[in-house]
Amino acid sequence: METTTPLPQLKEIFDKLRQGAYITHEQGTLHAALAEHYEDYKLYFEPLGLNLVRHPRDFFYFHTEAAEGTPPAASLAPIAVFCFIMIEAAANEGRSLEEYLLTERFTLAGLPHLKSDRYKAHMRAVEVDDENGLRKLIKSMAVKGWAEYNNDDTFRFLRPFHRLFDKCQEISQAAEQESRDVLPGAGPKIDPELN
Repeated sequence: METTTPLPQLKEIFDKLRQGAYITHEQGTLHAALAEHYEDYKLYFEPLGLNLVRHPRDFFYFHTEAAEGTPPAASLAPIAVFCFIMIEAAANEGRSLEEYLLTERFTLAGLPHLKSDRYKAHMRAVEVDDENGLRKLIKSMAVKGWAEYNNDDTFRFLRPFHRLFDKCQEISQAAEQESRDVLPGAGPKIDPELN
């Protein structure tokens, strides 16, 4: 299906999405144009090998098949560790994870990441040693469109953080299932084909 009228704000939308950014409600008119003409934009980008995705949480991004085989960016390991610590700390406090992580405003000083030896060790493993390192990490999440950082060292997660949050939950559930599959005292499962 070809569009006969030009797509609104096509250049601005393309420029933002091709940089790996997300378009959310915070981008106002860009989001409104994509929401109103989603199928037209999707069809426009397909011949370029770009798959425009509308996440169920109502934000947009490009997904390419080439990205599947590409190793993750070096910045993703610290972000993943940061997120797992947030999830574990919230779960240990009995908080509703999604509500807590995706509706609260956080302060850098209030984060659990540097408050216990265990969490500090995890953060050191990804080369984040102090509040300045945490600040840089949060700012990098802001650049990716996952968080909104304020100069008073407060931040909140934005809708695109759902992609990372969902992936962390998926990994956690898979690890939990894997530990359930090995019965206590049963020993490791050995595949006879490997002997």
